Parts: sequence; C-alpha cells; structure tokens
Amino acid sequence: MSAKLKPSVKEYVKVNNKMTNKFRMKHYTPSSTSTEELKKLYNSDSYKRKKELIKKELVKRGAWENLKKK
Repeated sequence: MSAKLKPSVKEYVKVNNKMTNKFRMKHYTPSSTSTEELKKLYNSDSYKRKKELIKKELVKRGAWENLKKK
C-alpha cells in the first residue's frame, strides 16, 4: 500500500440511519485526495514531513507548475 497522508478510518455503513455491523475502510492516500486539498496540505505547516510526498503527486498531476508560480 502506498504512503498515507492521514491515518485510515472505519466508515460504518448505515441503513435507515441505524448502525450496522458492516464497515468500509477509508484510506487517505495522495492519489485519492483532490488536487485542491493537496495544495492546502502542501502549504500547511502541520504536514512538513509529507511535503515531498505531496509534491510528487502534484508533479504527476501537472499541478506543481501552477503552485510554484504563486
């Protein structure tokens, strides 16, 4: 599994607003995060350790040049 930006979370499946025993894991990988969210995280001080990971994903998407010009 690729590196994650945030810890994974269990999302419980609800039926008629009632909890069930079924759940789905939500993983916060860079590829599943929106470009706008990645730009916010890159400029955030709390994600200093993940800057290189975020930068690689933005370069792959072609959004790094737009961020660098600002």
